[in-house]
Amino acid sequence: MSVQRGHVPPAQNGNVDDLVPTGLVARVLNRHLRLPASWDDAERREFVDEAAQQVALRVAELADDWADRAVTEWGRRHWRLPDCESQAELVREARRSALVAVLCDVLPDVPVADFFEVGLTGVNGN
Repeated sequence: MSVQRGHVPPAQNGNVDDLVPTGLVARVLNRHLRLPASWDDAERREFVDEAAQQVALRVAELADDWADRAVTEWGRRHWRLPDCESQAELVREARRSALVAVLCDVLPDVPVADFFEVGLTGVNGN
């Protein structure tokens, strides 16, 4: 697979946890999902873990697209490709934005500020 400079490789070839920490997503979902009271802890954990994986995949796909767009737009504004630091920051911002956007879609009744209470500000791709 050849990678163009300025192109962010898709998440499909790597571990989703490398792009989006599924443990963090699971904490957000566990905190805000209303699950049946009859479920035991193992059932809840299994459901939340599977949902977190699905959310993480959606986030990774969206972040990949948004990062590509951000790098392209940066290049158009500056008439050159971004340096490594600039590109890394564009990718981190795309990941954070994609995570918040997907969580807002999955948990529409939760205020955006609540997502940051569980540590979304730490989502930076490091």
